[in-house]
Amino acid sequence: MKNLFRTFNLFMACTAMMFMYSCQDEAAVPEEASGVEFIFSGDRVSTAKTGAKGLEKNGESCDLAFASYAVVEMAGNSYTIDLNTWGDDFKTDLIELPPGNYEVTSCQLYDADDNPLYATPMVGSEFEQFVNQPLPFSVTVENYRKIEYDIEVLCVEEFTPPQFGFVFWNIDLKETKNLCIFTNFCKPDEGHEVATLEAFVYPNENETSEADLIWSSSADGDYGSEVESNELLCLKLPYDPSISTAEQSVFIKLYVNDVLFEGTISLDRVDMINDEKGYLHLNENCDGDFDVFSNTYNVAWEDLNDDGGANDCDYNDFIVRTTSSTDIATGNLNFTFEPVARGGGYSHAFKMWLPGTGYVISGDATDIQEVSGNTMVEIYPSTNQAFNPNGNFVNSVCGGVVGSGIMKTITIESAPSDFVFYLLNPFDANLEINGGPNYNLTVGNLFPTSTFTKDGQQYPNGLITDQDWKWVQEGTDIRTVYGNNFQTNFVPTSNLQDLYENCP
Repeated sequence: MKNLFRTFNLFMACTAMMFMYSCQDEAAVPEEASGVEFIFSGDRVSTAKTGAKGLEKNGESCDLAFASYAVVEMAGNSYTIDLNTWGDDFKTDLIELPPGNYEVTSCQLYDADDNPLYATPMVGSEFEQFVNQPLPFSVTVENYRKIEYDIEVLCVEEFTPPQFGFVFWNIDLKETKNLCIFTNFCKPDEGHEVATLEAFVYPNENETSEADLIWSSSADGDYGSEVESNELLCLKLPYDPSISTAEQSVFIKLYVNDVLFEGTISLDRVDMINDEKGYLHLNENCDGDFDVFSNTYNVAWEDLNDDGGANDCDYNDFIVRTTSSTDIATGNLNFTFEPVARGGGYSHAFKMWLPGTGYVISGDATDIQEVSGNTMVEIYPSTNQAFNPNGNFVNSVCGGVVGSGIMKTITIESAPSDFVFYLLNPFDANLEINGGPNYNLTVGNLFPTSTFTKDGQQYPNGLITDQDWKWVQEGTDIRTVYGNNFQTNFVPTSNLQDLYENCP
């Protein structure tokens, strides 16, 4: 009996060991990962339009075999995944996800050189009608299951991202800034009409191929249609919030009634437009004046160089109001100069410098020379002769001489091909005055900026302000009215009685 009991115990022990081993072995079997795999079928827009499904190999640009990877955005997360052949179609590697519902909001296929080849259009886009399931759509992931979803993609070819419903092919660019443009032009016998507009946005002036295109849009100028998009052209510009807007810009080709205007605009200027009006209004005046791509600003000078603090820091030694604009009919770039004040004893000359040579310039310049590879345009050979009546101190001393500036216009009819101007500030001011008998003072990017020292602080001799800026009376330190940040703050903060306009 003891032997039988011992045998039974041994049998139970062996059974337990086998059971334990079986359980351990079963636990060692890995569970199947849950997630989703996408199977892509491609088509051309042209064949999708006609209903002729099934993509033929019509060149490398529309061959799925050249797609290397997919970028899919789901539930706010971006997944870059490789593609594998799957019969006549292509399939992604598994995207491992926990169980749940996920919204697919973007799907694009790229080649090995990171060029976009295919994309699935968004609901509401021009190409939505050419696929059975446009974006966005939801997928459901179940526990321990690999779910396969079919996605139709269309060949990118020469189409633009907005036609698919995207702002850019690069979905990493999450933020944009809007720039809306409204344009009037004048018919002499009929008055104002709304112009047709077409715009193309590129990274910069050196990258303007079809492959570089960021955004394009148009407005047909049909004011009577009551459809706002027919008259207001809105552009979306890429924006990186981690970088200063002053350091970000785009290059725009804008056709106004088929007349090309092009230039670089920085995002801080876009902000300025939006803060002021919410859109850029380009207007041709029926009186024959043009206010297109126009900006007005003041350039105020302190005319002593760095001489140990002798400057009174009033920035009224010579003040000239500058308006830059482009002509809607000719595309000419115009500069209008209007002296508004003078409070200096030296016989200044006032000049404008343009980068490079080869300009065709007309207007009121007293001298034009090509000097050291750049172009000098003399506007006022002596600024004490720039007013009526003439004088060294005009509109700067309370009870002193009051006069009006003699306006001059400089027109650039033709410029070198590499001359780039800003839409709202076409002239990146390179200005010069003769500060004294033996030196010149400059502001702009062609020369080192002229400076002087006051109370241990260094300041530029030339100050560029907005058009509504008010200058101080002769001998008044500008810092006592505008504060120490007078270079960027153009609203007086104290001692308003010291503004020239408040002279008794």
